[in-house]
Amino acid sequence: MRNFRVIQACFVVLGCCAYSTALATSPLPQPPDRIKVAAVQISGYDKCDVPREGYDPAETILPYIKRAGEDGAQLVVFPEYVLGRIQVPGAVTNKVAQSAAKQKIYVIIGCWEVFDDGSYANTALIFDRDGGIAGKYHKTHAAVDKFEGNPPWSKPPQGKDKAWFIRNDPEWEMEKGTDLPVFEFDFGKVGIMTCYDGWFPEPPRILSLKGAELIVWINGRGGSVEDFIVKSIAFQSHVAMIATNQAYGSGTMIADGPRIVQRCADQTEAYISATIDLGRIRQRRASSRNFQQRRPDLYGPLAQPQIQIQPASPAAHK
Repeated sequence: MRNFRVIQACFVVLGCCAYSTALATSPLPQPPDRIKVAAVQISGYDKCDVPREGYDPAETILPYIKRAGEDGAQLVVFPEYVLGRIQVPGAVTNKVAQSAAKQKIYVIIGCWEVFDDGSYANTALIFDRDGGIAGKYHKTHAAVDKFEGNPPWSKPPQGKDKAWFIRNDPEWEMEKGTDLPVFEFDFGKVGIMTCYDGWFPEPPRILSLKGAELIVWINGRGGSVEDFIVKSIAFQSHVAMIATNQAYGSGTMIADGPRIVQRCADQTEAYISATIDLGRIRQRRASSRNFQQRRPDLYGPLAQPQIQIQPASPAAHK
């Protein structure tokens, strides 16, 4: 009888161990294959704006967060700059956070993030479903408008103070980002680009190679976002895309892979939403001949220091 009880106890222990091991090795819940996302084309603070008395940009943003939540969207994206020059966190971001938490939705939105020492960055803020600031992306490529010297775009105007740059060409002075991060959302992996970043082929490719399944491209410019860039990125790097712009600029769109599925009318404030198939994106990424047959051994020049191209001499045009 004693031996039987010992054997019985051993089976109980082994059974518990097996059960515990099964729990420990159980696969984590898979992210959903299809998600609904939203994008808003709206004008708020612009590139060279400073805070205006009596104007609260959050008041125009909050109704769209509410609409996206009621629409069943998992993520809503706004343009670059729209929240203006603010402290993060602060009164403006607290309002956005509360709305995101109420709707249980992710929000990506642009601002000038002002630091305690007066320096600033062009920042895309990520609010999670609980209203926390889950991440930030600092624009890495400065879109400057004024310059001196040759080659062009290489040197800022001389003899100008910080206040002049803020009101005329603030990206010369901004703290540029030093990384291209990919963020883990509960539905998938997301990379972010801001405006001029998207004119370079390297950032979206790097984001994709780091695992991004969805790339969000926020803009704040007078021209329309280029759909051919969106389609090219989606095709070559196997991602879905959401592009936004301020209403005066246009081109806010949602791409499910290389296919544009929704787009805002030009130069109007508008809201769009669409369902994107991340499951199909994942399948393409897993079986991509393009990814499998890359030749990194040939791509060394991409990592070389910036080359200063000298202006052509008049004789070269003869």
